[in-house]
Amino acid sequence: MAILVHLCEQHGSDAGRWFLEAGFGRVDHPNPPTFASLGAAQDWITRRLATTDDTTS
Repeated sequence: MAILVHLCEQHGSDAGRWFLEAGFGRVDHPNPPTFASLGAAQDWITRRLATTDDTTS
């Protein structure tokens, strides 16, 4: 499970990007990433769920 947030103009150069607000299980990450698109975020989540190594970025 993951909670993604679409960043607004208050986030400066990151406005319009998607941010991993919270990740659970294999989607948890110590340095939550941002993504250029919702599709990129979904691809990243899919890869995280497919791996058995929790340190994969």
